[in-house]
Amino acid sequence: MRPTERFAGQENDARGLLRQAQELAQQGDYTTALAMIQRAIQSGADEYTCYLHIAALEWQRHRTDAAMLALQHAIDLQPHRTDAREKMAELYLEAGEVDAAIEQASQVLRRDPDNVTVRPLLVAAHLEKGDWESALRVLDELIALAPNEPIYHFNQAQVFQELGQWGLALIAYDRVVEIGVDRELTARALEAMAMLDRIQIDHILTLVLEDPQFRQEIQQDIEEALIDRQFALSRPGMAALRIILHQLQDKDLPWKPVLYH
Repeated sequence: MRPTERFAGQENDARGLLRQAQELAQQGDYTTALAMIQRAIQSGADEYTCYLHIAALEWQRHRTDAAMLALQHAIDLQPHRTDAREKMAELYLEAGEVDAAIEQASQVLRRDPDNVTVRPLLVAAHLEKGDWESALRVLDELIALAPNEPIYHFNQAQVFQELGQWGLALIAYDRVVEIGVDRELTARALEAMAMLDRIQIDHILTLVLEDPQFRQEIQQDIEEALIDRQFALSRPGMAALRIILHQLQDKDLPWKPVLYH
């Protein structure tokens, strides 16, 4: 047998052992599955890949330290590859070690600046810390890399909403609707926009009834009055507000301006 044929046979044997290991893991026989992976390594399988399999098995049976150790072995073998670091960042985040997750994710990006896979994880880690500005920065990077991915705009809208920047939140939600490729996400964006409109309209109407100066301002220029008070409505929200204000004018309410003394 020629060396190339012998190598191909070993490679096939190794792949077969890894498949068997996966099947055994699905059946819950982790011990035998791990033994199969060790045999695959001895048969010439790529050690980096094998350690990724080991990490996955150890995580499935809730052995976090063993999973991390396997990932570290993979990283030591091939530091330039990023998938082991991505997985390590994911495991750190699931384990609640947010700073460690951010460090691993950041190392991935230093090696692979255009990596899209790890950035959502980094967003989640920043949100877990309450670091809204960092989360927005990473979301901006994601949107620049994949401008037609609706989930990034949706997540951006959620952060803006959390910060009380309702105008920017509405713009981001509206972008989700405009892209329109995910029906469920589109429906959630429309629902979020309607909720933001309802909250703001309630505040606006309270001001109209209780604040004579605002009442006068909104009569003179509704859009300018809302901007001055940092309100921002969607197009349907603005239409609804105009209808409500018109109905209020038909009632016996103090619409004439009252000057402050």
